[in-house]
Amino acid sequence: MTSRIDDLVAGLATVRDGDITSEPDGAGGRSLLAAITAEDAPAPRRRRPRRLPGLVGAAVVVSAAAAAVAVLLPHGGRPVPLRSYANAAMSIQVKGTEYEVEVKDAYADQREFGKAFAKVGLDARLRIVPVTPEHEREIVQSGSLHAPKGGESTVGMLGMSDIVMKCPPGQSACPLRVRLSGSVYRLTGADIVIGRKAGPGEVFFDARPVRGDRAQGLRLAGRTVAEALAELRRRGLTSAFTLGDVNADGSGSSWASPLTWRPSGERRITGAWMRSSDSVGLMVVPQQGDPRPRPVD
Repeated sequence: MTSRIDDLVAGLATVRDGDITSEPDGAGGRSLLAAITAEDAPAPRRRRPRRLPGLVGAAVVVSAAAAAVAVLLPHGGRPVPLRSYANAAMSIQVKGTEYEVEVKDAYADQREFGKAFAKVGLDARLRIVPVTPEHEREIVQSGSLHAPKGGESTVGMLGMSDIVMKCPPGQSACPLRVRLSGSVYRLTGADIVIGRKAGPGEVFFDARPVRGDRAQGLRLAGRTVAEALAELRRRGLTSAFTLGDVNADGSGSSWASPLTWRPSGERRITGAWMRSSDSVGLMVVPQQGDPRPRPVD
């Protein structure tokens, strides 16, 4: 028994490979192909570019930044020194030829001080160093940093510095205040060293070899090296030796020996001084075979 579908398939005309061509057969087929190929392919739709959010605002910000640079860097891009500047370490106010400096953190990275001075157009080096108690909050050294710019003469130019040493009543700690005045600093720069309280074991910047005893009640001058070292060990103090011959007025010459060097025990101590809170400097007169001064680079 066959189905209706089988009867329909059996009634179809047989098509052989040779009967198939790429061109339509008959006038109707050719007319249909011509109508199809005559139509133009549809043009692709043009898509409008998307505007990114905030793009206009960004352009305004860039323009504003460029304008700010133009204001801060006039005259061909050269930065204009500021009239005041502050960072975590210090603040500076410029008033005419005076620089009023307030040091807020005496233990800050010393390079931060130089950066602050550069912002106000001054080539200066400020060092805050540990010192003996009698020189805390004092200018212990000051001078020029380099030769005058352009070879200009500094004759008659002023260069003064002073410091507020005392804290206001009722305050045990307060910022250091320094005033640099005079046009000479603009030509030669300034090299200022200020004393601060030393921490435990910090070597005093102002420790200098002396003749005689300057070591907090110790009587070591004239004693042998062996006796002096025994006394220091008993008191829990360390030592460092200096070779030299220094007079009572400070004249003479001296140089530090290597920290591990020790003279023979029978040699005599000619001077003793505190070099830190827990260390004493000891001086002996140099002899043949002792360490020689190290050359200065």
